Amino acid sequence: MCTSLSLEALDGSKFLARTMDFAFELNGRPTFLPQQYEWISSYDKKSYTTKYAIMGTGAKYGHNYMVADGFNEYGLSAAELYFANAATYDKEPVDGEMNLVAEEFILWALGNNKSIEDLKENLKQVHLIESDRGVMQQNQPLHWIFSDATGATYVLEPEGDGLKLQEDKVGVMTNTPDYNWHKTNLSNYLGAQTTNFGAKKFGDEEVIPLGQNGTFRLPGGYTAVDRFVRTAFIRNSTEKPKDSKQAVNTILHMLDSVTIPRGVNIKENGEASYTQYQTVLDLTNKIMYFVPYGNRKVYATKLTDDLIKNQKEPKEFEVALDQEFEALN
Repeated sequence: MCTSLSLEALDGSKFLARTMDFAFELNGRPTFLPQQYEWISSYDKKSYTTKYAIMGTGAKYGHNYMVADGFNEYGLSAAELYFANAATYDKEPVDGEMNLVAEEFILWALGNNKSIEDLKENLKQVHLIESDRGVMQQNQPLHWIFSDATGATYVLEPEGDGLKLQEDKVGVMTNTPDYNWHKTNLSNYLGAQTTNFGAKKFGDEEVIPLGQNGTFRLPGGYTAVDRFVRTAFIRNSTEKPKDSKQAVNTILHMLDSVTIPRGVNIKENGEASYTQYQTVLDLTNKIMYFVPYGNRKVYATKLTDDLIKNQKEPKEFEVALDQEFEALN
């Protein structure tokens, strides 16, 4: 369970944002991975090296830092989201090609591509293999949303016919069903609007509205379908932010509409699936904004030229996980 959206401010700055909704504690933190970062594939133990520096939400598992969302030095960004009962990977590796498990895909994508156009071309050399050799010791059904410095936004959903990018014109992605299903489903909510419906007569009785009623059609649950519809409506209706600073505030308000409190969504095994963090990725100014569940403070980490040039090892940035307050008296 996760929700992601792309957005552009009036000053031209581009963004990709997401909620990370999961039960397993990922312990993700803002993390910098340098150019020439070497990582080892969980599937076949082959070693790979990235070309470009990455700033994202990461955690170290064994030898590798794994990244669930982030951007690189050229502004290509990505977020992985759960795609349960729908992701179909290759059953067997392809000789002479790059064979990866799903949770390693962002490392390759952000580490070796400057843009969506690069990604389209280079996807031909990558194969995602159904395997339990990944860091979670079980096959992870995932799909991905990508956006780059131009604002182009695409989704990649592995459904058994290779890795192909599809443009995301809605600018939203959640979980299963697939993107095309969600896009078609929006036709059921054309009656939702930002303005009120007026009074109407039923027989001789005039019924007047009792409050804001234009959004009565919007679903209020936390299913992937509900979150997609709600986010698409809010993204389409919210006043466009004037600049990058205002955009971060605006996007966080959007994400709050689908943020899941701990305890509201309980899995069959009794574990709570909740929003472990929110991230807002400023692809124009190369800044990652991070809000952990336990602390509503907004943390910012910038992918600076100095960091790219001089930081040769991965770097984790510490954040406070307990709520901080600013005393006014």
